[in-house]
Amino acid sequence: MNSCNGSVLRANILFVFFILFSLVGATANAQNFDFGKLGSRSRAYMVVIDMQIEVSFGINTSDQEERYLGTIVTEEGLVIFDGTDIASDNMFSSFSGLTVKTTPTKIEISTLDGISYDGELLGYDRFTKVGFIKILAEENEKFSPVKFNKHHEFRTGEWLALFMLMPEFVTPPLAADIGMVSNLVEAPEPFPLTVGFNSMQLASVLFNESLEAVGILGSLMDPSSGSADGGALMGSFGSGMPMLGVITGERIEELIADPPTEGEIERGWLGISLQALTQDIAEFWQLDLAGGIIVNEIIRNSPADKGGLKVGDIIFEVNGQPVEVDREEKIAVFQRMIANFGPDAAIELEVMRLDQGSSDSTKILINLEKAPISPTEAPDFKEEKLELTVRDLVFADYMIYNLDSEDFKGVVVSGLTLGGPASIGGLLIGDVIQRIGPIEIESVDDARKVLGEISTEQPREVIFFIWRRNQTMFVNVKPTWN
Repeated sequence: MNSCNGSVLRANILFVFFILFSLVGATANAQNFDFGKLGSRSRAYMVVIDMQIEVSFGINTSDQEERYLGTIVTEEGLVIFDGTDIASDNMFSSFSGLTVKTTPTKIEISTLDGISYDGELLGYDRFTKVGFIKILAEENEKFSPVKFNKHHEFRTGEWLALFMLMPEFVTPPLAADIGMVSNLVEAPEPFPLTVGFNSMQLASVLFNESLEAVGILGSLMDPSSGSADGGALMGSFGSGMPMLGVITGERIEELIADPPTEGEIERGWLGISLQALTQDIAEFWQLDLAGGIIVNEIIRNSPADKGGLKVGDIIFEVNGQPVEVDREEKIAVFQRMIANFGPDAAIELEVMRLDQGSSDSTKILINLEKAPISPTEAPDFKEEKLELTVRDLVFADYMIYNLDSEDFKGVVVSGLTLGGPASIGGLLIGDVIQRIGPIEIESVDDARKVLGEISTEQPREVIFFIWRRNQTMFVNVKPTWN
């Protein structure tokens, strides 16, 4: 054996001993959890959610069944769960109608005592991906909710426990697991990072060794890999490795007090594209700032435009609080802050304005507006006989293709059935229908009315005038009305 291989072998042996030692330590600390008592307490508020979901993507539609571990959080029967599967507000959905839409078609909620209820999806939080379901129970029926410790102070090395949902063929349905707080992350946001848990346990309630519920398991994504931006213009998209940790009891209680509801947009919107004021840029401009937001673009008639922000301004305070965004990874913190202010909020920005080598600070009052809806939130309509689904144009469509929202009108083809009349006739996902026959189409309501009349009259062909990637053309669709 040469010295190189010998060194590798010794390193591997030491690594194995380290893992074994860590496991022994974990087992010893796990004995501090009274899982019998914890399991007895949690039976009152832990439920199993069986959900049937319709997933549509362009010309493809499929049905899938999912099971989740849910937690009752109010006496009225509000339930939280991992809403990742139903979260469709991603930047991929913004590209010319290529909308991934997930629609729960049936929800059944079962207590650990075997009582079943129907459920109704309310919505999900776009930042934490926590989903919210309402139990459809009798009007006066009350439930026993979990109570979170909102003031728990996490520490590195602290052990946490949770219950996870087992496969349907396993009885009983829950199993215990433990993990440890490995780091108290400060940026891009405060986040107690954990080790020992996995992504199949997301949204499970986390307990400390005093058996208090201190939060739920969540994930921290690399903000530079992106998410849809509710507060500024829009983010990027890409892939990133999620890091698991604690969504604290304080944060969960805030969501419970005002749960998100589908169809209701309560995010504040500023209307800029932006970048971080890094240390290098600050030094180049000789700015004594710990960070900030550089305004790269301002959307016409947006709150930023109406309030007097200018391209090149550097936002370094919001309502008197410093904006310490000194690298791109921290931009998401600023975006979430703006979104959480909500529409109609008045905020004061202190900005640094550069002019021919000099810099002056000024205060600007901005009245935020409701964030633009995403493609998945846009009103849509499905014409069954043509096997065609259309939706309204949204902000992202105009931005991606540099279109004028005041002059450019139509509806986006967001769904087609493979082999259906509209698909065979030549319509494509992302086409913008501007006329059907001689009638101009500006909204889903226009399309619904015209297509309804066509369905009644049943002509031999339907002529669509469409816009497709900076070109206009006619598409003739020949329905099979029978």
